[in-house]
Amino acid sequence: MLTFMFGVKFHVSGDLIEHSKPSLIIMNHRTRLDWMFFWNALYKMNPWLLTSEKISLKSGLKSIPGAGWAMGCGGYIFLNRNYELDQRILETMLQYYKESRSSYQLLLFPEGTDRGERAARISDEFAKKNGLQKYDYVLHPRTTGFNFILNEMRKHDYIDAIYDVTVAYPDKIVPSETDLITKGILPKNVHFDIKKYKLSDILTEEQNDKFHRDPIDASSWLLNLWKEKEARLKKFYSQSPERRKLEPSGKGYVWPVETNGIGYYLAFLFWIITSLMWLYFTITIFWVKLYIIGAILFYLYAHKYHGGSEFLFLEWFFGRRFFFERTQ
Repeated sequence: MLTFMFGVKFHVSGDLIEHSKPSLIIMNHRTRLDWMFFWNALYKMNPWLLTSEKISLKSGLKSIPGAGWAMGCGGYIFLNRNYELDQRILETMLQYYKESRSSYQLLLFPEGTDRGERAARISDEFAKKNGLQKYDYVLHPRTTGFNFILNEMRKHDYIDAIYDVTVAYPDKIVPSETDLITKGILPKNVHFDIKKYKLSDILTEEQNDKFHRDPIDASSWLLNLWKEKEARLKKFYSQSPERRKLEPSGKGYVWPVETNGIGYYLAFLFWIITSLMWLYFTITIFWVKLYIIGAILFYLYAHKYHGGSEFLFLEWFFGRRFFFERTQ
């Protein structure tokens, strides 16, 4: 819809993210809309990635009527900025991903939040306090959560690679959903570049042995990666807006900017028709109204008594009630 109706152009380059293998995707977090724009990059690479990508998000988003409930049903991970609690959530969700026998790609923003004014100020204070370089285009990443997720995925033998994604906006930067809705502004172009790292690029031969799953500390690797990302974005933004582009990483693939093909148009048409159909049925059919009321009550119940629909489904999957009692 962003491309078809609003003319946003997505420039995608680098390595292909493999749909059939579990992996960790890490990305700099320039705006609160990065994850939504990234769906367009995934669609260009392989539309099936839209069904297998999972996202780590702030817990408050699960309370958004409709959208938050859908993300819960999709098995997204909602974190609370409480490390002890978030450890349990991550352990549970990653175990579910493994035991579901499906290959998912988990998107993590190591910076923890988007680069707004307050976050940038906190990052600068952290850098000054710890004698680190001040960043102008990224935030200093939080290594604790990254290490925990990496080690949990290794423990379950559920990670094939880490994909580092760099996102950049050559013209307009839209900070949040509020700006999108109230001001109606969108970037004209969004650039994504992906680089694949095998675990052997990060770990020693002994650490990468599948029979040795002792926790490792990849903090230095992540910090160096973000330092390189800062330099890369500095080079990007030093150009005039019309000349800004990211040099392709890895195998150097460059996907077409224009998204064409019958499948694209059929998907858009299907979305329009089903949306109008449900709107019409909701207005005219009594049983559909009851269904919607019932669905709303179900999600409110799941949120209040089980911590969210995702945990209610996990209780059904594992056959026991465990999560809500553990987080009181």
